[in-house]
Amino acid sequence: MVFFKSFLSLLRSKDNINIRNVRASRLKYMLIFPLAPVFANMQEALFSDSIRLFGLDAMTLMGSAYCIGAGALFAFTSIKNMALVSRISGIATAVAFMVWLIIPESVLSLLIAISFMFGLGGCAACASFAYTFVLNNTERFLGAAAISLFFALNQLDSGLSFLSGFFDKLYLTTLILGTCTCLFFYKTKDFIAVEDRPRARLNPALKLMLYFFIAHYFVEIFYTYLPGASSPEAMVANGAVGIIVVCLAVTLQLITRRSIWNMCNLFFIAIICTYILYFMPENSLLRNLARYIHGFEQMGYIAAYYLLGCVFKKHGDFRIFKLCLVTILPLSMVSYVIPGAISAYRPDLLPLAATLTSGVVFIVFILMSPAYSKYLFYAEWSDDFRSIDMTEAVRKVEQSDILENLRLTPREKEVAALLLHGKDAKQIAEGLTISIHTANFHIKNLYKKLKINNRSELFARFNFRSLSS
Repeated sequence: MVFFKSFLSLLRSKDNINIRNVRASRLKYMLIFPLAPVFANMQEALFSDSIRLFGLDAMTLMGSAYCIGAGALFAFTSIKNMALVSRISGIATAVAFMVWLIIPESVLSLLIAISFMFGLGGCAACASFAYTFVLNNTERFLGAAAISLFFALNQLDSGLSFLSGFFDKLYLTTLILGTCTCLFFYKTKDFIAVEDRPRARLNPALKLMLYFFIAHYFVEIFYTYLPGASSPEAMVANGAVGIIVVCLAVTLQLITRRSIWNMCNLFFIAIICTYILYFMPENSLLRNLARYIHGFEQMGYIAAYYLLGCVFKKHGDFRIFKLCLVTILPLSMVSYVIPGAISAYRPDLLPLAATLTSGVVFIVFILMSPAYSKYLFYAEWSDDFRSIDMTEAVRKVEQSDILENLRLTPREKEVAALLLHGKDAKQIAEGLTISIHTANFHIKNLYKKLKINNRSELFARFNFRSLSS
């Protein structure tokens, strides 16, 4: 009963994405994050299957280097040197890339490609930090949508071969130059606020978010190893549907504002259907249909990156973020190695392995619906998904510990912080994107717990005239 109630409530949950919340000063942080992941997913178009090292193909090696680089380079960063490390990573990656461009396809070119993919992973790691802690909800969502849109556009062009393969390298050169340009304009002052955050811990909300983020990546990577997945026909089908899916996701989010949880489910369902259809005879109608259904992979990317940013912005800090990135991303190379090894030694088992893996991961995700409801989408702080950003109004109050040990809920602490900042019930309702009735309800409960009757007594209780003064 609890499971079905949680599942239905999650279907009805909503977010608040509004295009007016995008800030021009944050475009460099929105664009940089899409650039690197797009490149990381294009390696299958750069090398033939004949180029191998240690028995592994170029895609497996480059993908692994990308994951290891993201963790290894980010391990040496701090908030104060983030901008500097970003610039160095960008320059080193660009130099290695330009060398790769002029070398014919060979083992040497693969080694150089591995080196710039390693550096590119570091660029993406720094970019992901900015994406998480500098952007607001709308910027974060549109940035995630841009990742998917750029990738789908490249798939479509690669399949159509408008410029006979020349476009791929031209496009990648543009991405690298764009990455370096965005990194060059990173500003240390944009990250300073993260230093003031209270010490965080790996709580249930973070763990649930990380489960989906890792799971979506792990089940998706199997597709790139399936027979014909990189054929022109598959690229066109996947790219065309992917573009439509991204546009549909953005439109629905702006209009219906349905929770991102719905995208998570659509992604898993589409991926499982894709893998099941690979059991059909080759060149059959159902087998070809799998290429189109797989375009819904883009919903997984959007949901994963959006949740990553939102939950870390609310519950994380630099220490936890670095710990997760340094630990998880190098381990992500397993997502390449496992299907890569199966493809090399038992390719006939790939559809079965992909289907079983995706099915188990999805079942676990659904079974955890009560936890996702309790700790994420219907948690005490879940109104923040319907705010401009994951609110931090209570941060200044928390630093002084004046609201600790008072039996206040997280939402009541936020209301108290806003009251101490001089906000009235209407302003609190607007700031938290809740009704005035709900705001007054929280204020009433707050006063009752503190055994006071009005705002003046609240200020007197904490010896404050107003935190805004």
